[in-house]
Amino acid sequence: MATKKKGCFSRLLKLFFVLLIVLAVLAYILAVLMLGAPESYPAPKFDGRAKGIMAGTITRLARSLVDKEGRVVDVAELHLTQNEVQTLLNAMMRDDRENAPEVVPYAVIWEDGMVRFFYSEPSDAMLPPFSGKAVNLLVELAPYVDDGRLTIEPGAGSFGKVPIPHFALNKLARWIEKDLMRREKVRTTLSAFQCVEPDDNGGLVLMFDPRNVNTVVRILKSAGEDPNETLDEEDDEDDEADADDDDTAADDDENDDADDEDVPADASFDGEIDERNEKVEE
Repeated sequence: MATKKKGCFSRLLKLFFVLLIVLAVLAYILAVLMLGAPESYPAPKFDGRAKGIMAGTITRLARSLVDKEGRVVDVAELHLTQNEVQTLLNAMMRDDRENAPEVVPYAVIWEDGMVRFFYSEPSDAMLPPFSGKAVNLLVELAPYVDDGRLTIEPGAGSFGKVPIPHFALNKLARWIEKDLMRREKVRTTLSAFQCVEPDDNGGLVLMFDPRNVNTVVRILKSAGEDPNETLDEEDDEDDEADADDDDTAADDDENDDADDEDVPADASFDGEIDERNEKVEE
């Protein structure tokens, strides 16, 4: 009986070690498929061409507000090209600090009606045996707006050569939706649009009430503005405000001086009070 138990335990132990070896081999294969060479991408910076690109967009926007008879439409429709959408994305992602890095481990690219997010994480800390490699992530998401409400539809995704299950991508999309819609600025901006969706040419179509045109113009213009020029304009406004304050202070000083001339510093009303008191006694 003891011999049978010993033989059974021995077989279970061998099976356990075989399973460990199989799992280790699978983990190694998975790591090889997931890992690749580290990737780096140019940091999103202001491009001088952006102003010209968005200027053309605003011109088309003005035309979209009226029909052929010159009457204001009920719903304006503006189609953005892939290049224009990418310019908007760059404006949202760029880092305008003086010490901003020239390259970053991520990139956000608009292509074929979808946002493609790339991210490269070095494996040195996570997987020391694979030092010098990186986990390269790719996620595709398609944005939609319906009456100011954001919806994100997942596309493909992968860790290196390993595809990400659709249910995981769907959970990621729902999390991004909730995170963005919690932000008041995002909700205010999206409320200006009745519909936003990818079009058949790989761009993006915006549909909005003409009464919200100022919001749309502000979004488009911001993508074409040079942040350095904006800072210079703000400095000029501050200088003008300081000059106005100085003028106001000078005027106040002049008024104070005038008041001082009307009332001498050594003026006293004691004499008048004494005279009035004497008249009352009489």
